[in-house]
Amino acid sequence: MAYNIIMPKTGMAMEEGTVVRWLKKAGDTISKGEAIAVIETDKVTMDLESDRDGTLLAIVHGDGEVVKATHTIAWLGAPGEKVPSVAEAVAATPAARAYAAEEGIALSSVAGSGPGGAVRMRDFPQAKAVKATPLARKVAEINRVDLVGVEGSGAGGKIRKADVVARVDTPAVPPAAPARPAAGTSLPMTGMRRVIADKMLRSHQQVPSVTLVTHADVTELAALRDRMNAGSEAKVSYTDFIVRAAAAALREHPLINSVIEGDKILLREEINIGIAVALEAGLIVPVVRGADTLSVRQIAAEARDLAERARAGSFTPGEYAGGTFTITNLGMYGITEFTPLINVPESAILGVGTIEEAFRTGPGGGIESRKVMSLCLTHDHRHIDGAPAAAFLGRIRALLEDCYSLVG
Repeated sequence: MAYNIIMPKTGMAMEEGTVVRWLKKAGDTISKGEAIAVIETDKVTMDLESDRDGTLLAIVHGDGEVVKATHTIAWLGAPGEKVPSVAEAVAATPAARAYAAEEGIALSSVAGSGPGGAVRMRDFPQAKAVKATPLARKVAEINRVDLVGVEGSGAGGKIRKADVVARVDTPAVPPAAPARPAAGTSLPMTGMRRVIADKMLRSHQQVPSVTLVTHADVTELAALRDRMNAGSEAKVSYTDFIVRAAAAALREHPLINSVIEGDKILLREEINIGIAVALEAGLIVPVVRGADTLSVRQIAAEARDLAERARAGSFTPGEYAGGTFTITNLGMYGITEFTPLINVPESAILGVGTIEEAFRTGPGGGIESRKVMSLCLTHDHRHIDGAPAAAFLGRIRALLEDCYSLVG
């Protein structure tokens, strides 16, 4: 039976992807797990691997074509096998298709809950019996991990994201970055750049935002950071301290950690902080989950791992989804103050500027040299007024100035 290879849906917001290039051609023999094409999703460029052995019967969409998520891009089967018509094809995610084949389940007998009626893992009664968090199921689906047999570390044996990630094989080495285009070249607005453009335009047009600016005295923080990094291979950054301070402030000011849904304001329970990372093709925001439960060193380790894998194109889409607040640091570029745009549907974003030397009057009346960092908070004025936003920003400033409370 011929098997249709689809453009995977790697995130809730993803509507389409681009076939960057095919690594195989029609008629080639394919092994399970072998990379057959390079695709660009809404956030990352990655290898698309085959779920089974077979012959590449036909390529439906060629290099450079933009395809809607879950739509067929090629067919795999036995040599000489007839390629089914569109009407005969049953839409399904790769994980669901592989599971159905292994269990001998006819996909046509399963009611799909995905886009266009596509069958997903959660649509199988057997799969539903497995206790797992929604995020773990999503990560398992994206990485084609069968949850049956995965040992859960959560309460009552529930499978968490980390349990699934531990079962994922080492990702393939991403393709080499293309050479920088020459001046005068016309570049298509595709993939990551188009998604960023759409989100930023929506944020600018739909969110009445206001930016508040304050300055934190980080002289003691700089000294503390130097002491923590002395003789340690695992360095901590200023951003790690800021994430810790913001997480604590969000717990005290839940309105900032909210989202507008229709005519209601939903106060989110989890505190998941996204950290903007610059890539060659644009900007990506990997998320440190449960940031309020982590120490500064734990945040540093998680942020470093996410940033490295983001630049290598080797993390899962689930790791840049679900953020509740974003931090973007341009201090290393010498930027003093700026107005960051909110990462919708979040309600606020914190921009961090460079550390400058400032002279202030000390306790004894003399002039002292201090290190000062700018903090720029953009907030959604539809439901967050200036006073609560200022209180939240002031709390972050106070925590950074009382930096020992962040590591105590």
